[in-house]
This record gives sequence, structure tokens and C-alpha cells, in this order.
Amino acid sequence: GATTGPRGAIDLRHLFARQLSLLGSYMGTFADLRAVAALFFDGRIAPVIDSVFPLAHAADAQRRLEDRQQFGKIVLEISSPARESRPQG
Repeated sequence: GATTGPRGAIDLRHLFARQLSLLGSYMGTFADLRAVAALFFDGRIAPVIDSVFPLAHAADAQRRLEDRQQFGKIVLEISSPARESRPQG
């Protein structure tokens, strides 16, 4: 992915001409990653999980993501039988 290679360049005129949106995020430094990983492994922080879908319902999970209905992570379970998604909480 883009996070492992050189910086990419984009001509912003293409975004404007096509009325496109660009959504990005900042991952932080390696030191930031190590600090957050330590908090996670110490049990001081946990990920926010919005919903869990069986792999057979991956399309439903993708739609939830595309529709921006989630708050937190969407998890795909690989080893469980197909069932309805369940909210976490």
C-alpha cells in the first residue's frame, strides 16, 4: 500500500474537475505506534467494535461501511456459521 512506499503525487485539478472527494488519515510516527501498542497490550485501551459479521455476510459489512453507518471497526468472523450481525456493547 501507499504506507510502505514513496510519497505519491496527485494533480488536484482532477479532483476538482470530477467533483471527487479525497479522504485521508495520518498514521503517526513509529514511536507513536509503539506507544499505542504498549497501551493496547497492557489492556489500557481497546478498539471500538461497531459490529461483527460472519465472512458469508461480507457484502453486508461492506455496505455498512460504504453507507458510513458504523462507529468503530467492522469485524469479519472467519470461523463462525452465518448469522445476523450483532452490535457490540
